[in-house]
Amino acid sequence: MSKVTLSTELPTSAESVWRLIGGFNPLPDWHPAIAKSELSDDGRERTLHVLGGGSIVERIETTGEEHRYSYSVLESPLAIRDYQGTIAVRPNADGKGCTVEWSGDFQAGEVSDNEAVKIIQGICQVGLDNMGRLLGL
Repeated sequence: MSKVTLSTELPTSAESVWRLIGGFNPLPDWHPAIAKSELSDDGRERTLHVLGGGSIVERIETTGEEHRYSYSVLESPLAIRDYQGTIAVRPNADGKGCTVEWSGDFQAGEVSDNEAVKIIQGICQVGLDNMGRLLGL
């Protein structure tokens, strides 16, 4: 099993960042590769429509912890399987700003472990970088 964990520090409050990225459905609001997200009737699954075509189906696994949720990928065109991810925002210890962490555990599919790790790192990094841009940083 492979693991990717990326984080970024932002000079704004955890609450402000969570308003942008929190919840299970606003991914198109902050990740530039996602054109649209549709929730299932029960709100437990989302279908992400990727720019350029393709879709990813994910299921929310845990919520309830402040500024954090975990999810799994049910269907994806990516060369991975058994993906379990977590997005969390926590205030920095010094009270100035916050840290956003995006992590995922997964198995490589049709590619090597190194290639799978690079794919997931790229997806996460693009999203984290765009958060800063959207927050005017």
